[in-house]
Amino acid sequence: MALPIEDTWLRQAALAYVIALYDELSEENGAPTLGTQNQAVDFILADSELRRAVAAWARDGAIDEASTAPPRRLPQDGLYDRVRAYLEEIMERPLFATPGPRGP
Repeated sequence: MALPIEDTWLRQAALAYVIALYDELSEENGAPTLGTQNQAVDFILADSELRRAVAAWARDGAIDEASTAPPRRLPQDGLYDRVRAYLEEIMERPLFATPGPRGP
């Protein structure tokens, strides 16, 4: 369980990061379910290293401003690796996912 973080800007930054990463992982244009969002944001906010990394990402990416530029890919760094691994653990499988190989 994450410690209560009252910094609304940091929560917004963590949520923006989670949504951007979900877009890359799921190849869908949308946000993960609320439960997945909340778990991933809490995962980031519970770790001081991840909080600092997501804050730096948000400052560089100007998350509060609209843009017509194409979206930038997330940097492949420690923040990306840790949050990606966590998201892959908790993400719901798409309803119409391609089934895996069948056994003999």
